[in-house]
Amino acid sequence: MSRAQRLTFLALAVAIALVALVVLSSGGDDDEPESTASQAAPTATATAGSDATPEPAETETPTPTPTPKPQPPLLEPGDVKTLRFDQGDTVRFRVRADTADEVHVHGYDLMKDVEPGKTIAFNFDADITGIFEIELEDAGEEIGRLRVDPD
Repeated sequence: MSRAQRLTFLALAVAIALVALVVLSSGGDDDEPESTASQAAPTATATAGSDATPEPAETETPTPTPTPKPQPPLLEPGDVKTLRFDQGDTVRFRVRADTADEVHVHGYDLMKDVEPGKTIAFNFDADITGIFEIELEDAGEEIGRLRVDPD
């Protein structure tokens, strides 16, 4: 075995020992976030005068981007959407209008004012079954149908 091969094996052994040390020293501590537990370990490089090739540096795995939650359906004038839920679910939807108006969920007797260009949100329990109109009250325009099926 040549001197260069021995130095290469020694450098690899040192790198493995450092990685093991980092893993063992950070293991078992559940209070730390995952991103700090997986830090890159330093790698050994060849010294001047040896013909060993330096090891490539390890790179950290990027933190995955969280998947955004989908927004509740958006109801707007000119497009009547049907929203379907089961009894006991939480009804969630948004309303946007071009003019100031009052949004009325018939059957549930829920009303909210909407300002021009603004979006408002509705969240309530689906405890009454049936099909109900959602309308812009002042304009008399239906913008949605809420269907709540028995559980």
